Amino acid sequence: MLEEKLRRADVLLLLLYLLTVAIIIFRVNVEGTGYTTPDSIAYLDAARNLKDGHGFYETDAAGNKTRLFTKWPIGYPVLIFITSSISGLDVFWASKILNLLLLAGLFIFLRGISRTYSFVLASVCSSYTFLEIYSFTWSEAPVLLLLLLLAYLILQICNGLAIPRNAVFIYFACLVLFLLRYAGIFSLGIPVILCLHFYLNRNHKYAKIFFCTSASLAFSFGGYLLLNYKLSGFATGLDRLETETESGVYFILMSIKGLLNEFLIIREFRPQNQPDYLLYVTAIVQAGVLAFIAVKVKRHFNFWHELKQNSFSMICIGIAFLYLDAILAMRFVSHFDALDYRLLAPFSFPLLIGLVYTLVSLPDKHKDIIQAKYVLFAFFLLSLFLNLPKKFILQQLQQMM
Repeated sequence: MLEEKLRRADVLLLLLYLLTVAIIIFRVNVEGTGYTTPDSIAYLDAARNLKDGHGFYETDAAGNKTRLFTKWPIGYPVLIFITSSISGLDVFWASKILNLLLLAGLFIFLRGISRTYSFVLASVCSSYTFLEIYSFTWSEAPVLLLLLLLAYLILQICNGLAIPRNAVFIYFACLVLFLLRYAGIFSLGIPVILCLHFYLNRNHKYAKIFFCTSASLAFSFGGYLLLNYKLSGFATGLDRLETETESGVYFILMSIKGLLNEFLIIREFRPQNQPDYLLYVTAIVQAGVLAFIAVKVKRHFNFWHELKQNSFSMICIGIAFLYLDAILAMRFVSHFDALDYRLLAPFSFPLLIGLVYTLVSLPDKHKDIIQAKYVLFAFFLLSLFLNLPKKFILQQLQQMM
């Protein structure tokens, strides 16, 4: 019985992955930009220059390669370069294959922590936000996987397993996060918190280990930023502390809108697109699904009590809010990208995984709980299909008719 259930879960997980891959490739092919932005072009240009032996340089409008690639960390272009070199693909398609490989790694990780309902956990990736992340050539794709790996390492430490070794792994995971996005500097807070935790519990041996981990990370981050400063005149490649920023009211409204959209699973709210009847309908469906799940679970469990007792879920949520606090602080003092799904995905992804992991961890002793899990899976599948390029499909159907 259990073996059959595990096989069914594996089949559903594999089918979900293949379907997601097909939809992402379809989206990339029919989208005129190929899901690239100016940042994406810069990543691809740096990877191409690296592949051609020119080093970490950007190419300017005149074709010169004299400007160092310092506005973003070098991690993501290096990953694209490695993927392109191994696969033989050009850097554009290498970046897309890289995203699909990272998605596969994410699915495998989720299978490892909850094999029976890994397909429900993985279906979180079917939301609008995360389909966009894995369609675009953006460094957030590896960031999402690293955040979950960090949560797992912290769980191992909380369980007292191989603490010195896992401290080393946390150092490298945090360092790679920083090398993918400068905002990854927030991860320095993780070993610092662990150091304080062990110190307050009078475990001075492990407190010293995480003090050394924190100090090593701070030294590594500082060394990279200092090198940037010497090469470009700015710690992060350009002056990000602009004199003009939004008013406090505008910043709050932008933050509220961005956070609201992270919890609208199928479709974003865009003020300029109103009235958006598809948004209204899908939001009502989402509210109905959440109400259905809440009623089913409440009959047998106190969800919030179960959440607090679930260590992995609480660690994921803790990482989510640590990142959110950091990105809001950074964005408040520096006028860079708007607070949209790109900046907020590293918050919403571990948060949603934490919540859904608690749900799938509930024992299948009651039919209501099983129904709640499958209804959530069905809802995320609906999101996957509704995020197909609808205009393109309608145009093709009209031409056929």
